[in-house]
Amino acid sequence: MIAYRKLWCYNVSCKGLQDDIINEKNFVAKFFFVFLVVLTQISSPTIVFAGAREAKSALVARNYVEAFNQWKSLAEAGDPVAQFNLGLLYAHGQGVPQDKARAVFWWRNATEGGNLDAAYYLGSCYLIGEGVEKDVSTAARWIRRAAEGGQAQAQSQLGNLYWKGEGVAPDNQSAFNWWLKAAAVGVADAQYNVGDSYAAGRGVTKDDVQALIWFRKAADQGYAPAQYTLGVMYSKGIAVAVDEVEATAWQRKAADQGYAVAQAVLGFRYAQGVGVDQNGSDAVVWWLKAANQGNIDAQMGLAFALAAGKIVPKDEESAAHWWRAAAERGNIDAQFNLGVLYYNGINGNVDYKAAAFCFKSASEKGHVNAKKYIDIMREKGLL
Repeated sequence: MIAYRKLWCYNVSCKGLQDDIINEKNFVAKFFFVFLVVLTQISSPTIVFAGAREAKSALVARNYVEAFNQWKSLAEAGDPVAQFNLGLLYAHGQGVPQDKARAVFWWRNATEGGNLDAAYYLGSCYLIGEGVEKDVSTAARWIRRAAEGGQAQAQSQLGNLYWKGEGVAPDNQSAFNWWLKAAAVGVADAQYNVGDSYAAGRGVTKDDVQALIWFRKAADQGYAPAQYTLGVMYSKGIAVAVDEVEATAWQRKAADQGYAVAQAVLGFRYAQGVGVDQNGSDAVVWWLKAANQGNIDAQMGLAFALAAGKIVPKDEESAAHWWRAAAERGNIDAQFNLGVLYYNGINGNVDYKAAAFCFKSASEKGHVNAKKYIDIMREKGLL
């Protein structure tokens, strides 16, 4: 009987899913713009027009048509705050059919009137190509205008642009400086990035204590990547004493928010009993949450557990499903293990053709054991 390669069992305080989280490349979301608008929480300077008060009251009551009508009158009269808010309504299709190009139109007018929020939104539209053709250089120009005016989200985003080199030359020190400005006024993702910079020694001298401080600030605001990473630091004993219970508590906070990496690691914790009582059923529950989001490590852990039948009841068909999911995304260990499953037979049903296909796929990508089993199948006349 060919043995499965045991991938799911790893030390959560050493190498494994957590190992690269401190590295900036593990958090791709830091350079993607996401609209974070809660229209019922719009804040703006005091406006003398009575229509503005009526618009805000209508907004609170979710009477978007009335809010649109009030802001439209003010926007057409040249009020930059109304122009910005009118752009929000167009962007979200509230009180008016969604029209991102019209949103850009009004944000441009508001920007020309000095509205920094509009400058940030306008730049972000150019960055992602929403309502306007994508142009990262133009995006950087508008985002810089907002950042230099003190708009905190723009400062955070400008840091992202410097880190990635989008619209500006890559410059880790400038990225750090802009993140620090935004972090100082409470922008959670900027606080995370400041912590990440200190942890990696990127744009600033490496300082694990400072990294811990900034990760904690973001984590206390409920920022899932920071909560997860704070758990990593407790697990590895970075700037704090090793405490797997505390590590688990922080990673559970991130997992509860749907953060797939944290969900996957929580599954491994339950599988091994690290920071929690060992419980195979709970391990599967968390792996399933992460696996359904496409997390390959969770898919692999889940597949192995189901194939081995040690911590949960054996279910080879489900194991095949999850190894197949990982294999289709190019994971060579999944391809190999799926081949083993077909070779041994799913519920006794052997499929040498499918096994050979999987072994060949893994072998072509350098999997040594897969090549060995192709040779074995040739010797046995199974190919």
